[in-house]
Amino acid sequence: MSNLSKIRRDKMIEFLETLKEQHSDDESLIAISQIEKELVSKRYGLVWEEHEEAVDVMMRDNIPVFTEVKEHEICMAPGEDYNFLLEGDNLHSLQLLEKTHKGKVDVIYIDPPYNTKNKDFIYDDNMVGEDDDFKHSKWLSFMEKRLSCSHALLNEEGIIFISINDYEGAQVKLLCDELFGENNFIGQLTWESTTQPTNAGVARFALQKKVESIYCYAKNKAKRRGFVLKEMEGDLKYPHEGRFGKCRFEIIEKSDAGAYKRDTMKFSILGQFPREGKRWQIGEDTARELENQGKIEIVDGIVKRAIYPEDEADKRKYFPFWSHFTADAVGTAQSGKDELNNILGRAAGFDTVKPVSLIKELLMHFPKSITILDFFAGSGTTAQAVLELNKEDGGQRKFILCTNNENNICEEITYQRVKTVITGKRQDGSEYSEGIPANLKYYHTDFVSKSEEYLADSLLNHVTEMIQLEHGVRIDDDSYIMIVSDDEADGLERKWNEYTDIKGIYVSQDVLLTASQERLFGSVDTYIIPDYYFNFELREAGELW
Repeated sequence: MSNLSKIRRDKMIEFLETLKEQHSDDESLIAISQIEKELVSKRYGLVWEEHEEAVDVMMRDNIPVFTEVKEHEICMAPGEDYNFLLEGDNLHSLQLLEKTHKGKVDVIYIDPPYNTKNKDFIYDDNMVGEDDDFKHSKWLSFMEKRLSCSHALLNEEGIIFISINDYEGAQVKLLCDELFGENNFIGQLTWESTTQPTNAGVARFALQKKVESIYCYAKNKAKRRGFVLKEMEGDLKYPHEGRFGKCRFEIIEKSDAGAYKRDTMKFSILGQFPREGKRWQIGEDTARELENQGKIEIVDGIVKRAIYPEDEADKRKYFPFWSHFTADAVGTAQSGKDELNNILGRAAGFDTVKPVSLIKELLMHFPKSITILDFFAGSGTTAQAVLELNKEDGGQRKFILCTNNENNICEEITYQRVKTVITGKRQDGSEYSEGIPANLKYYHTDFVSKSEEYLADSLLNHVTEMIQLEHGVRIDDDSYIMIVSDDEADGLERKWNEYTDIKGIYVSQDVLLTASQERLFGSVDTYIIPDYYFNFELREAGELW
């Protein structure tokens, strides 16, 4: 079958060559080259009218930075790493996270605006409705920038989950195929988000949706080792203590009478022969291999084989990671809304909220020490899911949340929810629970003008936030210390004996430590403050070469 589109393109390109001969001036050649470029661009995939956001325009003349809101810090688990809540446009937060967490995030879960045609999606401070001719293009432009950042943030085994509805589901699938690669598509999960039908008006006669989709992509599917699964209770027991831990001892003798008689199965194992009237069940080659592995022992005078859990991996049964979540198992949007209102002690004003159990069900299929990012954090369900899972299984998961503060959502909803779960007390002082001790830092995005006279000094004022974010610590000039000048290094050396609990020192590249300081500071973890925080911006402004 002929590719008619290609035939037509080839004819147009051939005509452009004729035009080049007829119009040799620079302006015409540039215009013809641009037309040719469009003609030979990709022919399959997602195509949309690219739109620019105000946040993009803002970054032409300004550099986004984080500023800590210190009065919102929570420290209920001294010595443990910090979680982070980043207030501001998530595109700014994501670009800063690329400096601190590139290739370091294990799992991303996002619940972006659904663009339901009911003006739930805001683009450049304007509601996008059904009458907007570019409603899909604006949404795709908005998502493409953010998903591109998320791809860079995931590590090689990382996974992203994207909750979405039918209206933009097809678009997000094609967009992710392009950004992550179609071969990295893990699957489409479904969640029974409602069990309540609409019994009023014309809606009762329409097709009523019970489920929402969650698209799942890997950063590099070939490097993934599979999901963590919960093991079913089975018949495989390990009641004994062997050389290498819990095991099951089994006798390797059987009757040597009649048809079972085998003289070749009578040989020495660990210096012992089978007992009278017995012979071994295993051959000599297998016996020698097990001896070398230390998996044969003499127990109560009898030679026995030690069977460990790893020896029966193929026999163990696990609960599968099903791609469909029922309302009975993980709750509905209504139950999520009820959870949020209960935590806050008031109506939050959210019509639909993801239930905590849904997010926990996703996260429980990963190791217990992962870093989770949610850059459409909304009410903060992801944070609560992480904290509750850690309490249930002793995990060390950490979360990073990004959300704007439209209608004070970050301060009054997201932050208050996380604070209540950690402290066990609502904003009004009433008791919610016993609390789940954890640490949290709260940042908001700021801007430094690229035209500032002392740009390097202005950016240096925000390096502390970057160090804390990258390392999950608190620069407190006690346990964690930052040194940005030779004088500060000298001062620390003089007062070294006054410090009793230094865990980390962060040293500027401009500081030249003396030999004695290197020896002294070398007794604790010492880090050089990296140049990838703001050096690109300084070079762009001509302050670095």
